[in-house]
Amino acid sequence: MQHQKVIEQLGYSPKEAKVYMTSLRLGESHVSDIAQKVGMARNTVQAIVEKLQTDGLMSFYVLRRYKYWSVESPERLLTNLHKREEAVRTALPALIEMRKLARKKVSKKNQKLSMTIIRAWADSSEQPMLVTDTDAMILYVNTLWEQQFGYLLEEVLGKSTKMLASGKTPKDVHLAMWQSLDTGKLFQTDKIIDKRKDGTCFSMQTTVFTVSHGDEDYFVQLLQPT
Repeated sequence: MQHQKVIEQLGYSPKEAKVYMTSLRLGESHVSDIAQKVGMARNTVQAIVEKLQTDGLMSFYVLRRYKYWSVESPERLLTNLHKREEAVRTALPALIEMRKLARKKVSKKNQKLSMTIIRAWADSSEQPMLVTDTDAMILYVNTLWEQQFGYLLEEVLGKSTKMLASGKTPKDVHLAMWQSLDTGKLFQTDKIIDKRKDGTCFSMQTTVFTVSHGDEDYFVQLLQPT
């Protein structure tokens, strides 16, 4: 039984493995003899030995109009396994690429859903809100943010938040902000000085934190008067 399980692990059904092992023990034999030993219908056994023959595991010869079946060297099992392994290795790059494409599709679908939820949240906020990806590329701003900065969403979408920098914010403030975001902590300060579209600068209480949805992380910035 233990050896039969090994045959099954190579991709053969329990019946196929049983016929193989029985034929191996019997040596040269008629299909009817094999069928009697395994307790299966003759037609079933006939189909199985023909399949095993196709796989190179069994063969037959004819003597006086009778077919005598026998199992080829069990080393054929290992040869077939190597062939299957090589076939998998050949197909592997394409299979991996297919998985990547599928995961990208799922990721895009999840990101679209995430942004739908985040937009609804931003539009209901009573504070100017900006949403970016983890590379600080702008994904969304609400109407209050547009009014505060003078930019429309279409003008900043997909651009870096660096376009809003005045150059007057202390470097240690930005450093502290990124350290907080990297560790998943909320960051608040009133020392960030931003620049509007018209070039004027201003400072407001800034709260920055990470929001996760699905497999994606987003950075959210909320502003309020100091």
